[in-house]
Amino acid sequence: MKDNITICIDIGGSHLTAASLKKEGKQYFPIKEMQGDVNSAASRDIILAQWDQIIQSVWNREHEKIDAMIVSIPGPFDYENGICLMDGMHKYQSLLQMDIKSHFMKLYGVYGENIKFINDAKAFLLGELYHHNLQDKRIAGLSLGTGLGSAFYTDKQVSDLNYGSAPFRTGIAEDFISTRGILSHLKQNGTDGIAHIKALIDNEKLIQERTAAFSFLAEALVDFIKLHILTLKPEGLILGGSIAKSHHLFLPAVQKEINMPIYVASFNSWNLFLGLATSLSL
Repeated sequence: MKDNITICIDIGGSHLTAASLKKEGKQYFPIKEMQGDVNSAASRDIILAQWDQIIQSVWNREHEKIDAMIVSIPGPFDYENGICLMDGMHKYQSLLQMDIKSHFMKLYGVYGENIKFINDAKAFLLGELYHHNLQDKRIAGLSLGTGLGSAFYTDKQVSDLNYGSAPFRTGIAEDFISTRGILSHLKQNGTDGIAHIKALIDNEKLIQERTAAFSFLAEALVDFIKLHILTLKPEGLILGGSIAKSHHLFLPAVQKEINMPIYVASFNSWNLFLGLATSLSL
């Protein structure tokens, strides 16, 4: 007899992380995890093949049956029906209007009602609430990376705020609080040719530019939190995303201006998967 397992998947613009979990009573226990690169600009067949290769690597087909799947994926996306709506987002264009849920049903033999899709910002927040044991608090979450993800948790419910597109300064929040926003600021001030934040951090010759970049980010975050987050009356804020890994470069300046507990994400994908499985128990 095969063991029933739950597969959790975190789909990003350049990667996919998959994990298998086993449920015993009301608790979930990790089995195996794998991350792999995905070319989100590729054809539909190539993307799906890359996804499948990673998912297959955490599934022992001979001894395990996939009973449920939980999928974290960025929007725009029809989360209830599992249909990709990403158009002009510079990722997954070839999956536009594809029924991902039906694809997974056929490929892995899982009933449709046992496949759940969730916005990646909401998924991130559920995982960190699990890790920090904050399920009884009102908590906002911001994911700082190629874009700005935002979510809010209260009364056991998590909602996608979509504040990345909220009005902010001369544009929208994501124009400032994101990789693009930071590099654009540097370019406007005479520093060009930096491809990504990691290069800014790793290159010791760019100390002056690094200081300017993260001062800009700290000021933008403070203004954004005061404008959009504090109105929600949260009891805490969790910061995640790739930029938050460098929190020592900007968070102290933010904490001087914001009188609220600010937590840094664990950056442990098992917290994401265990938080998802526990919250969306199927």
